[in-house]
Amino acid sequence: MQRAVIALAAVVPLVAVAAFSLSPSRATAQDEPATYVGAETCKECHYQEHKAWKGTGLAKSLDALRPTTEESNAKLFAKKTKAELDPAKDYTTDATCLKCHTTGYGLPGGYPEDPAASDEAKARAAELGSVSCEACHGPGSRVVAFKKAETAKDKDAKFTFEQMAPYGLIHPNEDNCAVCHNADNPTNADATFVFDAEKKKPHPEKEKRKKKRKKKKKD
Repeated sequence: MQRAVIALAAVVPLVAVAAFSLSPSRATAQDEPATYVGAETCKECHYQEHKAWKGTGLAKSLDALRPTTEESNAKLFAKKTKAELDPAKDYTTDATCLKCHTTGYGLPGGYPEDPAASDEAKARAAELGSVSCEACHGPGSRVVAFKKAETAKDKDAKFTFEQMAPYGLIHPNEDNCAVCHNADNPTNADATFVFDAEKKKPHPEKEKRKKKRKKKKKD
């Protein structure tokens, strides 16, 4: 499965200003490709979204690749069995699976192809071992640097998608998600993916705010 939620990153998205070492002077649309900063960085500015995401299956996506017993997770065990996967097997080193169960697999700054290669690789694997913010909204280093530079000039600065899109921010659509949520997904091949419903799960606060704004307009 290939992660759009990755190409997005290719899972909940949310880019933050938090402490990040990239110099603000490098935050231009012409810079080198953005790299991944991790959900904890996103959390600094998007706490509610991060909290909601933590309660979704996206935040536990890598766990689904670990050995499963009927006692530990009967539903997942049944799905793996139906898909003719071995529930007792550890798929956390399977590249085909990792593309859709991690963030930025094999991409610059993303989940490493070999997490044991170095301490740095281990740290990235720990941070990006899920379908997190940047899996859907794109790697966030340039967005973070841009927002950091702007808030240094004006701590009350507000940002729009149009401002941040040149720095790599993505608004995912159904096609993005279909890269992983499709008939090639062995445990969900026959499931119907409803984009409008699924996108609300990691963003319940955003949906509430939209409803409030609509209500105010009506009033």
